Amino acid sequence: MGKKNVLLIHTGGTLGMVEGKPDNHLKPAQIHESVLNFVPELSELAQLESTFPCNIDSANLDIPDMNNVLSTIRENYDTFDGFVILHGTDTMPFHASALSFMVENNRKPIIFTGSQKPLRHIRTDARVNLVNSVEFATMGIPEVCICFNSILFRGNRTRKVSIGRFDAFRSPNYPILGSAGVDIQLKTKHIADFPAGKTTFVELHHHTIGVIKLFPGFDATASVAAMLQSGVQAVVVEAYAAGNIPILTHSFIPSISAMTKAGLPVFIVSQALEGSVDLDLYECGQKAKHAGAIGCKDITFEAAITKLYYLFSKFPAIEREKLGEKMVLNLSGEIS
Repeated sequence: MGKKNVLLIHTGGTLGMVEGKPDNHLKPAQIHESVLNFVPELSELAQLESTFPCNIDSANLDIPDMNNVLSTIRENYDTFDGFVILHGTDTMPFHASALSFMVENNRKPIIFTGSQKPLRHIRTDARVNLVNSVEFATMGIPEVCICFNSILFRGNRTRKVSIGRFDAFRSPNYPILGSAGVDIQLKTKHIADFPAGKTTFVELHHHTIGVIKLFPGFDATASVAAMLQSGVQAVVVEAYAAGNIPILTHSFIPSISAMTKAGLPVFIVSQALEGSVDLDLYECGQKAKHAGAIGCKDITFEAAITKLYYLFSKFPAIEREKLGEKMVLNLSGEIS
């Protein structure tokens, strides 16, 4: 059997940065040559081609950039066995989460990777991340993943937890999908089954989503008033622990009531890395639920935001009740 065909999709980020250059990153024509010069063993793992749908600092990631990457995957889906997306680490979990919804019934490995230090540095983590990602991309993994520091994560379960360590990501509420040591180890019982339906692609459209992060002493009056006047279509509340909110001084209950009465869906995720939102567990959560808030179980903040973009884009006229039902339904492995 010949080598698998893998498409490197370069979107920017630290991996391709070059010190001393005016724009601080490699040009499209340079990336393929540079990657093979610094990591020649990649050509032993797969038949590689490269493309540049965008070239940005990932802090600038926006909806059009995600759609450009989706278009690249869609146009090449039947030609390549797997895809490796070179990406900045800052918003990698957002983009990986988004693609897990945008590529419906995905049958192929779509692996995000990047690095904490540029490929051209001596002590870079880029080489091992590239090697592992390309090898994982040759395997039958029907998932959108993040491969970093020799660990393979489900993309929509992953969060960035470190700015300076090579182990920059964690999957707090779902087991890893694989690891790369002396041998590649796939945790097959945690990897999604191959879908029965046809693979389809859903572009995202921009929708206005409000975010409220609770903290002691927070007064939501001004924020909620602004959201109600600005055309926000949904609000994600980062609450405490199992979805608890303040109900005494600076009670958040009136704000939830005001938003839900105005037809604005309110979804609660947890500020905690590990565990699941359960609004029935404590009085603070129960009152939020009675006011109309919807607890989103153990979904990450990144997955909650991108899932809302996806649902609003796929179902433009979706009603609040149906939106709430789909937000707590596991669509792509994002919820336990």
